[in-house]
Amino acid sequence: MTISQAIAFGQNILNSRKEVETLLLYVLQKDKLFLILNQSQEVLESDFSDFQKLLFRRGKYEPIEYITNKVSFYSENFYIQEGALIPRPETEILIDKVIGVLENIENPRILEVGIGSGIISIMLAKLISNLTIVAVDISEQALNLAQKNITKFKVSKQIELRQSNLFQNILDSEQFDLIVSNPPYIANSEKHNLQNELDFEPEIALFGGNIGDEILKKLILGFFKRDKTKFLVCEMGYDQKEKISNFVKESGKLEFYKDLANLDRGFILEKF
Repeated sequence: MTISQAIAFGQNILNSRKEVETLLLYVLQKDKLFLILNQSQEVLESDFSDFQKLLFRRGKYEPIEYITNKVSFYSENFYIQEGALIPRPETEILIDKVIGVLENIENPRILEVGIGSGIISIMLAKLISNLTIVAVDISEQALNLAQKNITKFKVSKQIELRQSNLFQNILDSEQFDLIVSNPPYIANSEKHNLQNELDFEPEIALFGGNIGDEILKKLILGFFKRDKTKFLVCEMGYDQKEKISNFVKESGKLEFYKDLANLDRGFILEKF
């Protein structure tokens, strides 16, 4: 079977030619140019067998990022696997907002709550050379994954990992200029309304409680308890702006921002 025939076979299983090509390239360990220039090349029987297995995994809605263990974020390729949330493009905006807040702070120190795969802390460390970060997660599996990416991008000197449920293992005496988080914020009742791919992602990273904003509110309360931490930058659900506004009230300066679809997606909270 040739490469061209293998692609045609894959398209009988998956609707997306791009995904078919991605899986074939993953098996062949080649780049897109190779695929274009070698349509008539024969595919080894063993490679085609592996390709079939990946097609059927994707056909059962397993995210292609988990199949290939690779996800693109902020123009970088990160290692990803089950046990950590797959990064979304809108989280790049969260990083830009944090950079904007920190640009006038000398030698900033921040706390990330819920590091997951590590993409937020790693990109911030790469983009702000004098930044130091304490990053926590409740999941040991997520912390192990984050460490792989931290090692890959050589930012170990800037990022300290800890296992912690929110602020549990953060000392009151520790000082941070900013707290950043992309917490779970989907209501538990929405589980049955979401796309099939989300069945593979960790519920602990998706669902924030019966209403959905419970963890967001815990983050806000924890932020206000830390007297010397001036900023909290968080992602949130598109329908949570009013709830967050009512919860904060006049306790701080609250600025919301929108995502690429022009939906409310996050906020910057600054203490007066």
